[in-house]
Amino acid sequence: MSAADGPVRFDPTDFGTIPSSRALRSWMRTTRRQHADRSFWEIFEDVYLVLFTLAMVGATGGNVVRHLNSNAAGCTSWTCGQVTSWLPWIVIPLLLATTIRVLLAVGPVSASRATGFWLLATPVSRASLLRPAYRLVIASVAVIGLVVGAVIWALLGEPWFDVIATAVLIGAVLVCAALATVWAQQTVRRAQWTLRVADLLLLAAVVPAVALALRPRPNITGANVIVSTFTGEDRGPTLGLRALDDSDAVTSGQLTFLLVCAVLVVVCVVLTFLVSRTLDRLGRISVIAGGELLAGLAGAASSLDISMLGDVIASRHWRLKGRVRSRRGRGADGAAIVQREFHRILRWPRRIAVAFGLLVVPYAVHGAGFHVLVPIAAAIAGFIAVRPMLDGLRTACRSTGLVRALGWDLRELRVVMAVVPGLFTIVWAACAYPAIGSATSCFAVAAAVISGTVRQASARPPSYAGPLVTSPMGAIPPGLFSQPARGFDLLVLCLAPVLFNLSSLWVIVIPTVVLMLMFAVRPKTD
Repeated sequence: MSAADGPVRFDPTDFGTIPSSRALRSWMRTTRRQHADRSFWEIFEDVYLVLFTLAMVGATGGNVVRHLNSNAAGCTSWTCGQVTSWLPWIVIPLLLATTIRVLLAVGPVSASRATGFWLLATPVSRASLLRPAYRLVIASVAVIGLVVGAVIWALLGEPWFDVIATAVLIGAVLVCAALATVWAQQTVRRAQWTLRVADLLLLAAVVPAVALALRPRPNITGANVIVSTFTGEDRGPTLGLRALDDSDAVTSGQLTFLLVCAVLVVVCVVLTFLVSRTLDRLGRISVIAGGELLAGLAGAASSLDISMLGDVIASRHWRLKGRVRSRRGRGADGAAIVQREFHRILRWPRRIAVAFGLLVVPYAVHGAGFHVLVPIAAAIAGFIAVRPMLDGLRTACRSTGLVRALGWDLRELRVVMAVVPGLFTIVWAACAYPAIGSATSCFAVAAAVISGTVRQASARPPSYAGPLVTSPMGAIPPGLFSQPARGFDLLVLCLAPVLFNLSSLWVIVIPTVVLMLMFAVRPKTD
């Protein structure tokens, strides 16, 4: 065997020394600046507009949160005490589960296909190349955790010292969850077990929400509520985040809580450094898949097509999965399509777990005492739970050739493919019935969910025809504005008699008419 047939080995004497990641990024930055076609002031105008918008939104939102914090701090009812005691046990597992699932869906460490092809395949240290993206993810999670934690605890009427300390605690916990996802991204088995932990966290958030909603409400006076608030009687489980009025207890409790936050922040910093040393174990396929997902999500967001966002995530999931075990279909005509749709939904069981985990929303709203908002909260949560199960209908409505191959009219095909999601909607609404509290309202919620999800899944692609509309973001086609509202318009229409407190007859008739008209009209494909 000649030398040319043997394996290729890297010899620094032939190609030179391997550059460091910092030197390589510096060279790339210099090269990009040499070919830049925009001046510094043109870029500064865009950056200034973004910063000014963020400052205005932050000032307005901060003022609203401060006003709501003052109102909530003056609430002495039994419901306010229960919400303050139980909400941490609902919010923290829910935030952890959401963080884990979102980050594992993206990567969390990602890179573009160009980076994966030109840089990650070189002998340059992969950990050094991926470290900027890793730091960006961790910093984003920390900032989001701080903001979300501060807003939630401020809305509960907590003192501002406790709000800031709790925000630091939640930010640190979410950073630990982000570090766990980076560790799980290194192997497929770790990612699977981490997703199972996220499912358990969703279940852990549902249990206290149901307990809060079903907890009996004693008829006690305002004085007894104040006494129970300060003595801790009949408050349920608590994390000890609300400070007491006793000066000694306040000082010791706050110092202890602040010490716990400081220790957790130090642990996060140490873990961040340790995990950054293991970035070279990340596979190039998973890193590039995350970059492609972000690019697809950016394209879907630019067209304001909510359904396309779900399609991008689903395509990435099945691309990484590779293959599934095929099963022989049963039945004929419409029964065969229903049977295949049922098996297609079962192939992604985690979606079903997440869907039932969303039951925490109506129960939490009911437990918080906002009974008027329970139907709309249940409808929105049910919409998010059922919509991913209609991917087959969306594919059929976007492919005229597939509809012709199936041999069905598109209107009939929409009815057949909505059978399995409709049955799941009925089960989901029945599980939410104790929180909704009325059979007619439960029917309206189910009708709103299935009509809204089917309308959004069978909607035609965005239209770019017609003159452009001038906006601060640039010229926008007018057909894009109707994309986010599709589906939610029928949802609001079905819930209108419930929100306006009409009679039970109208609560049943209006959603029924909406369902009949929605399935009777043939969806447009062009």
